[in-house]
Amino acid sequence: MRILITGGSGFLGQALTKALLQRGDEVIILSRSPTTLVARRLASEWVSDLQQIRTPVDAVVNLAGANLFASPWTRARKQLLHDSRVALTWKLVSWMVSQEQPPKVLLSGSAIGFHGDGGEQALTEDSAPGRDWAATMVQDWEAATQPATDTGVRTVLLRTGLVLGHAGLLAPIMPLFKAYLGGSLGAGKFWYSWIHVQDWVRATLFLLDHGAASGPYLLTAPNPVPYSEFARTLGRVLQRPVWLTPPGWVLRVLLGQRAGLMLGSTKALPARLQAAGFQWHFPALEEALTNIATSDPEV
Repeated sequence: MRILITGGSGFLGQALTKALLQRGDEVIILSRSPTTLVARRLASEWVSDLQQIRTPVDAVVNLAGANLFASPWTRARKQLLHDSRVALTWKLVSWMVSQEQPPKVLLSGSAIGFHGDGGEQALTEDSAPGRDWAATMVQDWEAATQPATDTGVRTVLLRTGLVLGHAGLLAPIMPLFKAYLGGSLGAGKFWYSWIHVQDWVRATLFLLDHGAASGPYLLTAPNPVPYSEFARTLGRVLQRPVWLTPPGWVLRVLLGQRAGLMLGSTKALPARLQAAGFQWHFPALEEALTNIATSDPEV
């Protein structure tokens, strides 16, 4: 299969590219920084503009989006975060539907933040959308794929949770825990919906290949946990005490609106992925964290 990936230089994009190449697919990366890509090291193609693609592609995986944590959410930063997801997706989908031979399937990035802060409520793909700024942005991101659906392209929305691996969520957390500075956040009662990066890649390939799959899918493990349990489990895996607990107001002062990404509660249950027959390699948190702590970096 010939597959175009946007956002291929990111944590998830590189992990997915590696898996696709290993199984024999042809991968084209759309990226502004191709020199660091796993795909380039493995002799795959890359382009910096859609118009450089001359041969039809069978599928598109859209993972582009600026880092939500990198900078404070000023008005200009919010616009950049929105455009890097929504405007790019509109441009990508417009290119797809204009092709003489459009791709047959689009897997487009999304996030469990679609549903906003759900508190203790269990959320599935059928749950109501949230109303905060981040939730609205994710909803706009998904809506930008509609022209593809309207023209008959099978479209899957990847509502991704907190991905665990050597990069991503654990990159800033692991060193703190190893240095005996790990702890919970606030009261630690908010829910974390997580997934091991290997299962994220496997689920994405499953949905790419599963011809009946379309619409939104929560890409999380089936066992979300309160953050206090997440912190205790990570401490146990790393054999470190968990004792620091900065109050929520400190994080809000330091991070502003971004603190909502850490303190918001999303108890996501991947109902559609389970119903489709997907099997997780790491359904439980402790085995997922143990695997990461004892393995070499994936990418």
